[in-house]
Amino acid sequence: MGCGNRNAWRSYFKEEAQRFQSGFGSTGNRAFDAYREETLKRLEEEADEFQAFLKRLRDAKDKAEFDQFMAERKQVQPVQTS
Repeated sequence: MGCGNRNAWRSYFKEEAQRFQSGFGSTGNRAFDAYREETLKRLEEEADEFQAFLKRLRDAKDKAEFDQFMAERKQVQPVQTS
């Protein structure tokens, strides 16, 4: 589940939530069931936010690398005269 797979965390949390819910179902304690459901939802939201953060980070890195490439390219090109 490294950063290379963009959906790894989201997929992991969804699979774990499904496994947890299907394996345990209702505990009979409505307060705990509500807490568990809220916690799983919060974790999924946090995973989505983290994925969005990673995308912004990758985009910023790509832009910085492209800007550096263009700056180096300008320095290498000879000046054209007419």
